[in-house]
Amino acid sequence: MTVASTPLLAVRGLVKRLPGVMALQGLDFEVRAGEVRCPLGQNGAGKATLIKVLSGAHRPDEGEIRWQGEIAEFGTPTAAMRSGVAVMYQERDLVAGLSVADNVFRGHELSTTGFARRSEARRRTRALLDRLGHPDIPPDRDVGRFSVAHQQVVGMARALSPDGQLLIMDEPSAVLDADEVRALFGVIRELTAQGVAVVYISHRMAEIREIGDRVPGRALENVFPPRVPEAPEVLVVRGLAEGDRFSGVNLTVHRGEVVGLAGLAGAGRSEILETVHGARKPTDGTVEVDSEQLRRRSVGTLLTRCRPRSTRRSVLVADGPARVG
Repeated sequence: MTVASTPLLAVRGLVKRLPGVMALQGLDFEVRAGEVRCPLGQNGAGKATLIKVLSGAHRPDEGEIRWQGEIAEFGTPTAAMRSGVAVMYQERDLVAGLSVADNVFRGHELSTTGFARRSEARRRTRALLDRLGHPDIPPDRDVGRFSVAHQQVVGMARALSPDGQLLIMDEPSAVLDADEVRALFGVIRELTAQGVAVVYISHRMAEIREIGDRVPGRALENVFPPRVPEAPEVLVVRGLAEGDRFSGVNLTVHRGEVVGLAGLAGAGRSEILETVHGARKPTDGTVEVDSEQLRRRSVGTLLTRCRPRSTRRSVLVADGPARVG
């Protein structure tokens, strides 16, 4: 399945104010059928608010939402769900003691003249589980008897049961081990191959690199302080790269200046600094100190120029000469 050229969902100029905070400010966001989109941002950046707006739990204060090219107003979660927007929150909403099929259709039970159509629910649940690549999960079994990973699959079937076309996943791997995450990614790829769009929210950069087709974030528009420093440059980094960890890093530091390097855990902050001061060997780029390009960095230079992030992992023994064994 190729990614569609026209957005399934498009948000323009979205604004949402919460008590005491501007949760979303002029947000532009879109996702196409068959792709995985991974919004980035630290805690409090507005990802949870975005989920609630897209799912109909919050109404935006400004901006527009287009669904399949048409202006949409998801006034309630039910309205969003009926349109095809499904959400899997970090806290699973499955009920132990109920069967898989009962959980999948809980809240929107299949019925005729007031009588539940249990056999039809089981049949549709089986079809959903087959679609997710898990025919091994019996629809009649108590959902509480399954592993966390299998319960995750049941949760996805529940989210997709009202004909979901967009699946929003909030930290779905938080309680999964590495093998379970790989299995989860396999299910996501099954869905995108069928044209389902996925918004995948996670703080784990390795996961985002593996599963994400596009990774949007807020554009950096301000540099603080806004003035250009007049002091001479003491450090200039150009095009620095280190394998597949990071690439294209440019950085300038002036005398007397404090420069902050920000990013989520796993984004490469520590690796960049370790490469700058010599603990890692760059695969590309240059580092200049006081206008002199560094070509060979000694252990002594490394020890005097770096304060490690963790002193439990990197320590300095100061009462003797530095030696490399």
